[in-house]
Amino acid sequence: GVVVDKGADTSESIEKAVRAAKKNLIIVPIKNGTIPHDVFGKFSSAKVILKPAGEGRGLVAGGSVRVVVSLVGITNISSKILGTTTNKLNNARATIEALKKLKKVENRKQNVE
Repeated sequence: GVVVDKGADTSESIEKAVRAAKKNLIIVPIKNGTIPHDVFGKFSSAKVILKPAGEGRGLVAGGSVRVVVSLVGITNISSKILGTTTNKLNNARATIEALKKLKKVENRKQNVE
């Protein structure tokens, strides 16, 4: 979760933000170190597109998108910030919105008769 909170001092602000972030955790499906399909996320004027990347490609992402996807555990991804904003918090929130749209990947076995 991505959260910002206020407090009387720095440690109180951090504690409040951590408590709020734990309430907004999401589960991200990861397939072979990358995401299963392309997704688009928008928050305010921030727009982000995330695309799966091949094995060994690494994190081709900039700024706050790179931080969010690395914390999620994704090792191979390609992304682009499409919005005009330079607000890093909104870009991080747009990345979270994109990750929320990922569908769970199921391993289906075909019946061979």
